[in-house]
Amino acid sequence: MKLRNFFRSIAFATVVAGLAVTSVSTISSPAFADEAADAQAFVQAQHAKISALLRQPASGSRDTQINSALETFVDYDELTRRAFGKPCPPALSGCTDHWGELNDSQKAEVRGLLKQLVEKNYRKNIIKTLDYEIAYKSAKAAALGDSKIRTEAQNKLKPRDPAVQVDYFVHLQGGSLKVVDIVTEGSSLTKNYYDQFHKMFVTAGQGYPYIVKKLNEKIAKKD
Repeated sequence: MKLRNFFRSIAFATVVAGLAVTSVSTISSPAFADEAADAQAFVQAQHAKISALLRQPASGSRDTQINSALETFVDYDELTRRAFGKPCPPALSGCTDHWGELNDSQKAEVRGLLKQLVEKNYRKNIIKTLDYEIAYKSAKAAALGDSKIRTEAQNKLKPRDPAVQVDYFVHLQGGSLKVVDIVTEGSSLTKNYYDQFHKMFVTAGQGYPYIVKKLNEKIAKKD
């Protein structure tokens, strides 16, 4: 698989992070009502905040505010850990804990690189976000103690196009809710990362330096 496929799912995932909220749904499981309602309310509130920022004139200040909003929205620490196999992304039944193979400096480095990549893709897709609306379909418990918020994103300019299904996995940690994975049309962001990182770790002549090299190249590339 070419490296572009490694990053493909994040492009739409970061687009959807800024969509305008236009409809709501019911919580599917009464037993999980409180937790699911909190998680869904969190996603909706963050969407509204980011959507409002997107409608401001483009500027460095706006980009800074968007990045700050994403920092509140996404748990980059947990997302990075899962991308390196601690724990295995929910879509995997078993994996290698490559996170445990990294030292503290390396962990900080890849966390920062993944954060930059999310932010870059988000800014690149700013215009597209204004063409979609979200319908919240369900909220329920998921693996690893997450709440799964199912949404459908519909292109307002192309209403005949099928809606895109996007699931947000929200985790409560340290008293704060944050998104730890995004699954677009069945494609998990953390699993896609893990699959590619794992391949690089086990391929002769690649490993951690190669991962850092490829991440930096993708961040630096002018799209």
